[in-house]
Amino acid sequence: MYHNSKKHYLMSVALLGSALLGAQAAQANTTFAGSSILTFTINSITNLNEAHPTDLSGLEILGSFSQPTDEFSLYAITTGDGAVIANNQDVAPFAVTSNFSKTFAVSGSVLDGSVDSYHTGLYNLAFNNIGSDDYAINLTLAYQLNASANDLTAVSNVAVDYYNQNFSISDLATVGAFTLAESLTDKQSVIGSFAPYTFMLNAGSNELISADVVITGNLQAAPVPLPAATWLFLTGLMGVLGFNKHKTKRA
Repeated sequence: MYHNSKKHYLMSVALLGSALLGAQAAQANTTFAGSSILTFTINSITNLNEAHPTDLSGLEILGSFSQPTDEFSLYAITTGDGAVIANNQDVAPFAVTSNFSKTFAVSGSVLDGSVDSYHTGLYNLAFNNIGSDDYAINLTLAYQLNASANDLTAVSNVAVDYYNQNFSISDLATVGAFTLAESLTDKQSVIGSFAPYTFMLNAGSNELISADVVITGNLQAAPVPLPAATWLFLTGLMGVLGFNKHKTKRA
């Protein structure tokens, strides 16, 4: 009688271990993702010298991108198995003729831990007048901002700040995603453009058009409760063990 009771106990423990492992395997990563696609488009350039209105040889236009790592541009704290991916290659200044586009992306995940981060992507479009003529320039900055959050306690935000070197133009666009108890996923996108900007560039002068994109992510691993079926199994198991123990004592 004791041998059979012990056998039933070991079988029950094995079944319990299998159920608990299944519950653990059902736990999913909590994730966030944010990205921006910015496109500078030069709509028109006019040489204001009537003698050669189409001559643009005195104008230099350079586009660049960087992901700064100073304390004001980058912050990332992770605990447990929290991880953040922000592998955005810098783009050295290069000659731009009509447009300049670049994607900036950050993502994070956690199964058991937390993530708290923000990353900055800096876009620049520099106009240098190295000639003797004056120019009238019109350009547009278009944007696509994407934010997603998966599972409970996940938040993602993407914001772009657009300005020139003396802040005579300045504008902002933002998008965010966050999850609530009744929704385990949230995805948001914003597509648009800032108002076209026209400026004069005199001989020997320059103008810098910039856009800062900040992507933030916050994750906290949510506790995963045991499935109802597991609780029912545990209740039944305790009853079986109690019954076997009672039979053993009687024997």
